[in-house]
Amino acid sequence: MIVVLHGDANQKTGELIASNLRDAFKGHIEVSLTKASSPDSWPMDVSWDDLLVVVFDETPFPEAGNNYIAEYLAKRGEKALLLPVALKHGQTRPPKAAEAIKALEFDAAAPGVDGRVVRRIGAMLGLRVQQRDTQIFISYRASDGKEIAKQLEGHLVSMGYPVWMDEAREIDGETKILPGTDVQRQIDEGLDRASIVLLLDTPEAPKSPWIMHEVDTANGLLLPILPLCFKTANDPKKGPRFPSLLQLQRWVSLPFPVPPKVPPLTEDDLILIIGEMEKYLCEIFRRKCRVPFIVEREFVSRDFSWRMVDQRLLMGESIKQHSARLSTKVLSHCSIFDQVHGPALETFSAFLKKTGRPNHSLYIYDGELIPEPLLQKIIAATPPDDGVVILHHQELASLIDSNFTTFSA
Repeated sequence: MIVVLHGDANQKTGELIASNLRDAFKGHIEVSLTKASSPDSWPMDVSWDDLLVVVFDETPFPEAGNNYIAEYLAKRGEKALLLPVALKHGQTRPPKAAEAIKALEFDAAAPGVDGRVVRRIGAMLGLRVQQRDTQIFISYRASDGKEIAKQLEGHLVSMGYPVWMDEAREIDGETKILPGTDVQRQIDEGLDRASIVLLLDTPEAPKSPWIMHEVDTANGLLLPILPLCFKTANDPKKGPRFPSLLQLQRWVSLPFPVPPKVPPLTEDDLILIIGEMEKYLCEIFRRKCRVPFIVEREFVSRDFSWRMVDQRLLMGESIKQHSARLSTKVLSHCSIFDQVHGPALETFSAFLKKTGRPNHSLYIYDGELIPEPLLQKIIAATPPDDGVVILHHQELASLIDSNFTTFSA
C-alpha cells in the first residue's frame, strides 16, 4: 500500500502523483490519498509494500500530519519506507517527523509514469520486493575505491536507502572485515540480504578475489549488478573490466579521480549513479509485478494450478490433472532481466536438478524479443539434458494451447 499524504493546498499534486503510480504499476500496488490536516487511518494492515509519500511545500505542516508520519514510522520501525516530496524549490526540509530523510524535489522531471517520483518509489519497492533486508551491497577494492565507497554510502543513507559495506576490505592483500571471521561467509551473508549490487569497477578492482566471488555469487542469486565503471583518461576500453558483466549492456561510466580528490565524487556523479540505480530497480520491480501475474493468469485460465515454489528466484509450478493417474507438470522461471539470460538459465538448470524433472521446463522472459541468432547461441549454451524452452511471456498462451508440441523458437 502506498499512501500519499499531502498538505491541504497540495491536493492536485498529490492526485497527480497517485495517478502516475497507479498507471506505472498497473494496479499491482494499492495507492491511497489523504490530507495532512485530517488524515484517514492507514487503509490496510501492515504489509511489506507499505510506503508513505509526504508531499509538502513552504507552509507549516499540520500537527495531525506529523503525528500520522510518526505513527507510521513507529509501527514499522527500520522497515519503514518513506519518501518526502518537496514542492517549493529551495524549501526541501521535510516535516519534523520525516526530517531524517532527504526530500526529493518536485521539479520538471519529477511527474509522469517514467518521472523521478515513480522511479524513486519503484526503486524503494524494488528493494523490498526481494523479501530480503532491502540492502544495497557496495562492492569495492579498498586500495583505490574505499573513499568512493564511503561517500556513496553516506549519500545513499541520507536518502533513506540501507547499505551494506565490509569496511577496509583489503589492506596489503589481507581482508579486515572482522579479525578471525570467515570472510567468504560474511560476504555471502551480506549478498543474501541484498537486492542490488553497486560494483565500483575501479582500476584495481579486477585484482580482488573477493570481488570476483561477489560477482559470481550475485549472478547465482539472480541479484542485479550495476557496474560503476571508473576510467582514467588514457583508458579507451568501454564498459566493465569483468568479462561476465559485459553482457549486461548496462553500466555507468565515470571519470576515475586522478590524483585523488576529496570528496572523490561530484554532485553530478552522485545524481547520475542514483538515477541509473533507481531506473534499474524500478524496471525490475515493474517486471516482478507484471511477469508472474501474466504467467499465472495464462496457466490458471487453462485449468492449471499455480504456485510459487521459490518466490525469491521466481520459480513457479503449474499442474493440470487430466485424470486420477495422468497429469502435466510445468516448472517456469519468470525472468525479470533484459538481455542477461546466461546466469538466470544456469540458476534455473540448478533448480531443476534439485526439484526433479517436470514434464516441461519454461524460461519465460520479458522485454524485447530475443533475436533469432542470439536465441540460438543461448540455446546452444544451455545444458542439453535440461529440455528448457525459452520464450517471451507473450508466446506462453500459444505454447500451452498447443499442448507444448507445436511451439518452435
